[in-house]
Amino acid sequence: MRPPAPVTPPGEILRINESVLLSAALVSHVAVECNIRMLLIKGPAATLIGARPVRASLDLDILLERSDVEVLLNALRRRGWEARIREVSEAFPDHSTTLINPGWPSDIDVHWRFPGFYEDESEVFERLWADRQSIELGGRQVWTLSHNDALLVTLLHALRSPAQGVLHDDVSFCLREITASPQRHYDRALELGAMGPLGPLFATMPETRAFDVGEPPFDWVLRTTAQRSATLRLFHLMEIPWSRKPAALWQALVPSRESISWNDLELRNMNQWQQTSFRLRRLRRSLSEGLQTLNEVREIRARIRK
Repeated sequence: MRPPAPVTPPGEILRINESVLLSAALVSHVAVECNIRMLLIKGPAATLIGARPVRASLDLDILLERSDVEVLLNALRRRGWEARIREVSEAFPDHSTTLINPGWPSDIDVHWRFPGFYEDESEVFERLWADRQSIELGGRQVWTLSHNDALLVTLLHALRSPAQGVLHDDVSFCLREITASPQRHYDRALELGAMGPLGPLFATMPETRAFDVGEPPFDWVLRTTAQRSATLRLFHLMEIPWSRKPAALWQALVPSRESISWNDLELRNMNQWQQTSFRLRRLRRSLSEGLQTLNEVREIRARIRK
């Protein structure tokens, strides 16, 4: 008989660290119940296996096969979780959806693809799954990545967000580990399609600098250069066919209620006047950052042409 899924007693407020650990146990329980293969990535699992510096986690990240995503989401919806409405943008290919629950202070990010691994997503999952390991979180045995695979995930996540200073320590941490056996990590990065993003780092190591390190994919260039949502909107507007530009421009200038409320679901209840005021503030902010946005677009285009 399977143990019951962890629940929060009425009136009890979860602390963030408790919430993350219990959500790991909950999602693992649901995955087993639904016969879904699932891996915990990043966060407390990576910390526990020594694949990132010790620090508190604010959410839970999981990875599963795309074909299993809807089954898991439906099972979690029945337990009070709902998808956070994401801002409409076609600049990045979808790779995850975020779930929130009013009774839990942490989110659950459900990944079916991890940005930075550019081999076929099914092949990537199979290779990660083959080297998985079991750990205990929230009082339950769960599956997570191997130490070496988790190091690559930590490094890719940090490199993808260069503006977030807290992640600089993650890069240094991973490089200390990787430089101890660069050939092994190079081979694994090659298997997972991470050579484009990680090539510049391997090019600095004596053991791997003579190897083929490839070029970063277009998706990676966007993710590591665009630090403003306005940059993504403008770049997307420039790249799409003329027939689609009017609709995209309208969405950028007059975002839908769903797009406005993607960070805070309570904003869905705004009246018409509040929505208009929010849109005007958003437009004013984008205009004030116009020069920085144009500089980012130029940098992206220059990197792509190389």
